[in-house]
Amino acid sequence: MQTKNMSQTTRFPRLGSSQAKFLASFFSLAFGIVNSGAAWAQRPTAPKLFPQKTLLYARIDDTRELKNKLSQTSMGRLSDDPQLKPILSSFYSTFSSLVQGMQNVIGVNLDELLSIPNGELALAVVPSKTRPVVCGMIEAGDELPAVQLMIGRLEERLSSQGMQKNTKEVGKITVSQYGVDSPNRQFGFFSDSGVLVFASNAEYAESLAQIWQGSGIDHKPLADNRDFTTILSRCVGTAGERPQASFYANPIGLYREITKENAATIGVLVALKTLGVDGIKGVGGSAILAPNDFDSIVHAHLLLDTNRQGALRAVRPKSGPTEPESWVGDQVLGYGTINWDFSKTVKAIAEIVDTFGGENFFENNVMANGSRQTGVDLRKDVLEMLDGRISLAQMILPPKRINSQSNLFGVHLKDLQRVKTEVLPKFFDRLKSNDARWSSKLIGDSTVYWLEFKNENPNIRAPQPAFGIVGKELLFSDSFDTLKHAIDVESSGDDLLNDAIEYKLVRDRIKAQLKDKESSIMFYQRPEESLRLFYDLANDRANIDKLEQISANNPFFTALVTALKSRDLPPFEVISKYMAPSGSFVVEEEDGLHYTAFNMRRE
Repeated sequence: MQTKNMSQTTRFPRLGSSQAKFLASFFSLAFGIVNSGAAWAQRPTAPKLFPQKTLLYARIDDTRELKNKLSQTSMGRLSDDPQLKPILSSFYSTFSSLVQGMQNVIGVNLDELLSIPNGELALAVVPSKTRPVVCGMIEAGDELPAVQLMIGRLEERLSSQGMQKNTKEVGKITVSQYGVDSPNRQFGFFSDSGVLVFASNAEYAESLAQIWQGSGIDHKPLADNRDFTTILSRCVGTAGERPQASFYANPIGLYREITKENAATIGVLVALKTLGVDGIKGVGGSAILAPNDFDSIVHAHLLLDTNRQGALRAVRPKSGPTEPESWVGDQVLGYGTINWDFSKTVKAIAEIVDTFGGENFFENNVMANGSRQTGVDLRKDVLEMLDGRISLAQMILPPKRINSQSNLFGVHLKDLQRVKTEVLPKFFDRLKSNDARWSSKLIGDSTVYWLEFKNENPNIRAPQPAFGIVGKELLFSDSFDTLKHAIDVESSGDDLLNDAIEYKLVRDRIKAQLKDKESSIMFYQRPEESLRLFYDLANDRANIDKLEQISANNPFFTALVTALKSRDLPPFEVISKYMAPSGSFVVEEEDGLHYTAFNMRRE
């Protein structure tokens, strides 16, 4: 496993042949995101075509490059493995046959549809005088005839429904328009230089044609939007890698635009302003596939007003330690920890509640009612005991079932002894008075409180809520066995996550990015273990039979069942050799929060 400079990515599967087209194009269409790259000399790219006030934007810079990068990722290489290819081929061929009817509707089959994007692909939602307009561009290149075939089939259907077609010459471009006299049901499009440009508003399609040719309209592009450029400038690779996909959204502006014809919107907008939510200036991100020494890197940036008010004052991550606690073993599926200023968050929430409910409403009602219901003083026994950090460990419990994953939360406390001897016994007494199934048991030095459920379905893991002090933290879990495992790890001091080589590799990559500063939030994941659970379930014929029973009308799952029944899965080692650990972290910055996630590369 190699680890060098990170550019920030999260990898996606690479496929060859038909499967590659299927997955890459599905990714393009489902997660199509944006990149703010430079414009071509011949025509405007999406950031130059769409307006400065664009509300939602997603772009694939070049679908051909994306497909190539997908093939270099761990999942792409896995899909090309000789022992897995036959299963994937079976899945794809079955799925294609099940959706073959689409050719009668749109004029092309699945392979032809997925081969259409051959360059830039972008979608956007832009404001207009009436309602938001959805528009986009698809660079088809040599596949433009397939697009024209689809358009022809669409025109036949629209004509049969009574929609009239108009054509308008805009410079050297012919714009096709439908439903011009029907504002709620219209669209327009044109094609030029192998690119199809469309809009859900016929008149706006004309404007796009003018912008496309660089004449006849006063146009300020999205590329000049300062929030857009600020966000995406934070979402490039540290070594200069260019993202293959990126996105941007102005959530408050989008809400205003969607609801502007609704009289209730004014009141909601006033409430949002009171809550300070209008301080969210934008959100965006990017995906970088197969950068040097990484499988993938993903960035996301939440841009906030520097002077945060209302609800945004409750968002209080803080820098702090992230090393795993003494009860976290190296067999966890994943681990995460959050450093947070809970006192400031509660204060901000109280101010908001009091704004709407009246002076001291939060203290006299919310806190007081919560204290009566739990049997403990929420402020003195709970909030004032929090020491600013909460951690999460995830495990897979045997036997393997669809809900085998168990979660274990650890809360750092200021006065451990008081919580142990006073708070938890009072809380347990209240629980037991409400439900006699609650029990307690001394395991080592820890008193564990748990609720017993009878497991009436052997295929589903019954929950067993449990809590207790372990080491220096208060632990909560949805499983008694998980909590007991944490006690065993803490008492033995063996096989700790903090000593695991793969964890150290991820930790060191994060430290390199932070330049030895501390982050607010950190997560570590072992995708291999998640895949192992799916593998074990898929290798059980009983599970396949159950999936077949519930997927009769679902082409995807029908194809999956057919593939799994047609061939045996190879040994898990064939799959796991492509899997590597991943990490992510969040840092608070002056203008908002920045999230980075990455997958390591296993050579």
